[in-house]
Amino acid sequence: MLLRLSSNRAEFKPITFTPGFNAVVAERAPDSTDQDSRNARGKSTLLAILNFVLGGTFDKKMQLLADDGWEFTLELQLFGGTLSATRALAAGKKLHVTATGDAKAFIAPYLAEGQITVEEWKELLGLGLFRLEPSEEKVTGGISVRTLLSYVIRTEAPKDPLKIVTVQSATSSREHIAFLLDLDWTVVLDLANVDRGLQQLKTITAAARDGLVTTLRPESDLALERAALLNEVEEWEGRIEGFRILEDPNSLVQRADELTAQISVLRDEAVVDGRMRSLYVSSLTDDTDAPATAVDVEVLFAAAGAVLADGFVRQMRDVAAFHASLLKNRRAFLHSEIDSLDDRIAVRKAELSRLDEQRAGMLHTLDAGGALDELNALRNELATVQAHLAAVDLQIEQARELVTTREDLKLQQSTLRKGASEQLAGSRQKLDHVGAQFSQKMHRLYGKDAALTVEVDNAGYKFTVTVPGSGSSGVDRMKLFCFDLTLLEEGAASARHPDFLVHDSVVFDGVDPRQLANALRFAQEMVQTTGGQYICTINSNDIPPDVLEEPWFKGGIVRSILDTEVGGLLGREF
Repeated sequence: MLLRLSSNRAEFKPITFTPGFNAVVAERAPDSTDQDSRNARGKSTLLAILNFVLGGTFDKKMQLLADDGWEFTLELQLFGGTLSATRALAAGKKLHVTATGDAKAFIAPYLAEGQITVEEWKELLGLGLFRLEPSEEKVTGGISVRTLLSYVIRTEAPKDPLKIVTVQSATSSREHIAFLLDLDWTVVLDLANVDRGLQQLKTITAAARDGLVTTLRPESDLALERAALLNEVEEWEGRIEGFRILEDPNSLVQRADELTAQISVLRDEAVVDGRMRSLYVSSLTDDTDAPATAVDVEVLFAAAGAVLADGFVRQMRDVAAFHASLLKNRRAFLHSEIDSLDDRIAVRKAELSRLDEQRAGMLHTLDAGGALDELNALRNELATVQAHLAAVDLQIEQARELVTTREDLKLQQSTLRKGASEQLAGSRQKLDHVGAQFSQKMHRLYGKDAALTVEVDNAGYKFTVTVPGSGSSGVDRMKLFCFDLTLLEEGAASARHPDFLVHDSVVFDGVDPRQLANALRFAQEMVQTTGGQYICTINSNDIPPDVLEEPWFKGGIVRSILDTEVGGLLGREF
């Protein structure tokens, strides 16, 4: 419970808070004129100061006060005693804290020469006000004592009472409401992380499908490319395995060229010999056929009736014999030449075969081998393909990991949801009671039925506040008002909420005077019954006249700020 707010400067009038209903009212002075306004009287500044002393951030609007050395001290009941915390606006990284009663011994380990760091102070506040263990506050993306305090000290009034500001993330809202309702808030954080992972995978998959991420492709496409690369690797390895390093590849090429020239000469000679043999064979055939067709001279003359002399006959016979001898010798010569040509053709054929074989071997060696540089070039080509293959293997592994990760996340999501549903089932009675309390408050103020429900989805506990007519400024403000009162009332049993609630005047903007009167009475009755503390800031012209005159309201005014008062709450223009 808040007890007292004071300052080291005399301009600031200390405010003593009391149990039950408290109001800080900007009021019209009897001698004020129409030019005097109750706005900018410092009502919101009061809440900024409370938040600052309770570990909040520095409001730059108070820089001039900081330059003048202003400090503020807040006294509150905590840990079975009274704590007094003083924080300077300038260099406020540490607070001076004193304590009485059981609180003195409790906070002693945190103090160093009577001072405590802001972070350690927030740990103490979390433990004392909300039963928030320091380990819980240190979880990244987890519960923050300052966020919890923003549900207790309302400086803004968003349409959704489950949020402290309109832009608060759904995960943060769910976590802190779950904590305040004594549910396992870590389920919300865990499921939010799982859902974030699934969304990231979905985004990655879509980007890969659209070709925006070239390193991520369907496994089927990668498998085809891998098969082609394996075949290419096998081809390069085969070429390297059959490669022979030649000490002088250029000399081998020259020798092969020389062999080619020799083979060409031999083949030309073979053509000439072949033609000569054909000619000799043809001539031999002609000589063999000539005697069969020749006409005997003697027969020819006899047929003509001529009588030849013996000498002429002998001469003719000698000529015939000579001619026969000549033909015989010619045939012998032709046979001899043909045999000689056959021998040369056979020898040349063998030589051609030998040279062809020798040249073929050289050409094969040249085709399968070369210099060391050529072998290194082949190895570089193989290394390039192998590197590409390794990259594809990695992509395949990544594609499979994505599938495995997605399945693991879905399993984890299902397991967490099941656990959350089981816990929710065990807390139904308490949560139904909370919903009933909220509904009763809304019904009392507006005569409308309302509901506060809880269910489990992929993001954890989903809280829903349903009130007919939501959307109008007045209904939305009172929806927040009733929700906060419900948390305050339930906090008395669960200790997940401190025994005080603070509302800035913004909570009442746009509220019908009749509903506002009922709301203020309702807050006073509730804290009077439960023993809690309600603090509000408000302009007197916004207070319904009948409420303004009621004793409980007059008695609850802990500070009146007149519209003619110089500097308003702080007594200082800045």
